[in-house]
Amino acid sequence: MNSPQPIASRQSVLIDVARRLSSTHDPVELVDHILQRSREVMDCEVCSILLPDGPEEDLVIRSTLDPINAMEVRVPKGRGIAGDVFATKKVVNIEDALSDPRHFRPASDRSDLVTRAMVTVPLLDGERCLGVMQAINPNQGAAFDAQDVEIFETFASLIAVTLLRLESQKKAIQEAENRQQLSLATEIQNSFLPASEVRIGDIAVESFYQPASEVGGDFYFWHEIDDGKILLGVGDVCGKGLPAALDMARGTTLIASTAHLCVTLNLAEWMAALNQRLCGVMKAGRFIAINAMVLCPKTRRVWLCCAGLPGAQVRDAEGWKEVPAPGNAPLGISCAARYQACELPLAAGRQWMLFTDGILEVRNSAGEYFEDAAFAAALAEMDSGDASLTRLVERWCGFAQASSYQDDATVLMITDHAAPPPSEISLQTCRPDTLRQMRDFIDAWAAWHALRDDLTGRLVLGCDEVMSNVCKYAYGPDCAERPALCRIESDADTIRILIEHRGEGITNEDFEKLVSPPSIGERVGGLGLHVIREVFDRVDFRRESDRSVIELVKSLAVASPG
Repeated sequence: MNSPQPIASRQSVLIDVARRLSSTHDPVELVDHILQRSREVMDCEVCSILLPDGPEEDLVIRSTLDPINAMEVRVPKGRGIAGDVFATKKVVNIEDALSDPRHFRPASDRSDLVTRAMVTVPLLDGERCLGVMQAINPNQGAAFDAQDVEIFETFASLIAVTLLRLESQKKAIQEAENRQQLSLATEIQNSFLPASEVRIGDIAVESFYQPASEVGGDFYFWHEIDDGKILLGVGDVCGKGLPAALDMARGTTLIASTAHLCVTLNLAEWMAALNQRLCGVMKAGRFIAINAMVLCPKTRRVWLCCAGLPGAQVRDAEGWKEVPAPGNAPLGISCAARYQACELPLAAGRQWMLFTDGILEVRNSAGEYFEDAAFAAALAEMDSGDASLTRLVERWCGFAQASSYQDDATVLMITDHAAPPPSEISLQTCRPDTLRQMRDFIDAWAAWHALRDDLTGRLVLGCDEVMSNVCKYAYGPDCAERPALCRIESDADTIRILIEHRGEGITNEDFEKLVSPPSIGERVGGLGLHVIREVFDRVDFRRESDRSVIELVKSLAVASPG
């Protein structure tokens, strides 16, 4: 029989151990302390603690026997008496461990220890086993008795609580480090993005950027380049989290370093060059979808290239509509990819919008996509009231709040604040020396609407001929009051010019006679009337109340390049 330490002595040791365990934070120091005190509590030759390590849950032995520690002995999952206790969560107390078929011999073979009696207890947190502890070879007697086992189980419960505390502390430290790293990553990623709002001359740019987590793969950009142009756009890197953020950094860096090339390269060529560079630095299977725009306030032209993202939107007098631009492959997939861009007048709309697919693909709790109806409703609200980006963002955030899935989302809104030229001009006196005002009016209107120089020249020439005929023939030489009004308007297909005067007008039949071939009869009209016929696709002469009206219509479809 054992002659164990008095119960009071063991309880005193347990209280001291409990006090020490509650204040120790160093895990290595704690394990060493546990082992030494457990050996003291159990009055045995060796004490060990075996804790799971790695996904395979092998048990790693930490012992009061230094040779075992030096060799880092591992007990494979399910092997040995310790593995059995870890799996079953039941105490095992045996007098002759060497004869037990579960005995894991490699552990004892690596030391001079001759294992005889052994008690093994699980370290339990409810139904979860955190590890096991073993006491080997009692100093008093041949085996551990029931009192020894009870004391050891009590001691093990203290150890389990301590291990849980350390695990919780370790988790809290890890979470804090992760938050710090993510905060740093977010700060670094945001450093690659420009300000959320900017005003460049008459062009205002607003952005909305919402990553699905702390860091994401969406981005937006704008760069002022030479010749007064602005390169801007949005991008979406495939994937999420830190890998996507790294590719986002690559993409924005390459865009910034090559933006100046848009002066000598057209937008499609620049996208092709950017694609080749990204193909060289991105891993296989990864890509970046980009919608890019070059805007030139000087010439009032816009070039748009869409590569893998939803089509851009433009807001004209009728509301928001998708820009008819060709689709292209995302960047970074194939060096041989070719890209196409479209060219449009800036005046095609007062506002332009680029966005990533995270805006459209978010779903609410009912499973509806934002693009199904909510997107159109949000755009309609912007048409009827506040046209700022805030209205769209409020609608989207309210829709996405109950979403079970959310992707990175980015919107870039471009607003043209340039004052449009007047749509009409009134001449108090229609004389040859005042016709320059009419020519300047047509020039200014055409420049703001980004008409081609050759088309502008023909419009000016045609209107000048009309006004010259009004001066010569509509008003008599003795007429003191010679007012004239010119109004111009357009849509996506046509330009319509209305010229009104109070002189003597002609009819459409008169016009046809004046421009008829000589074989029909004596031609009265001069060269100016033939110029009018050649410049405009439709000419209409009519009388309205007390004034004559000349309507001139030019088709833009015919005038546009092939």
